[in-house]
Amino acid sequence: MQLKHLVPMLNVSNIESSLDFYQNALGFEVISDPAAVSEWRWTTIRSGHTELMLSESRREPGPRKVEDPHEDTDWPVIFYFYPDDVVRLYSHMLAGGFKPTALRVTHYGMREFSLIDPDGHVLSFGQDAAASARPAGAV
Repeated sequence: MQLKHLVPMLNVSNIESSLDFYQNALGFEVISDPAAVSEWRWTTIRSGHTELMLSESRREPGPRKVEDPHEDTDWPVIFYFYPDDVVRLYSHMLAGGFKPTALRVTHYGMREFSLIDPDGHVLSFGQDAAASARPAGAV
């Protein structure tokens, strides 16, 4: 037996604001029946080959807020994405008014940054530092 596919389901506090975030920040598109958002407070979204499900829940306490996921040790899970151009995605985040962590090269050779979604989910984005090399002075 083999597992063929994984689609994480994120509990969110407000499905409309989460959809707005994922669509504007990362270019996700709704692929499930749009009526499911209003009827079930649930949807499946896709960007490239990456899918997520969002499900609105009323959990207590409210959204977990993390200042810097690179410094926080109290996170249940990090969603790690591999974009085709991490530098371009980082620039898109800044231009869109999102608040990612600094773009950095890690000790394990990845150029990466993180972003917190509206519900406190830690989203990290990385690319091999050699593959994402930029001229001196560039981000």
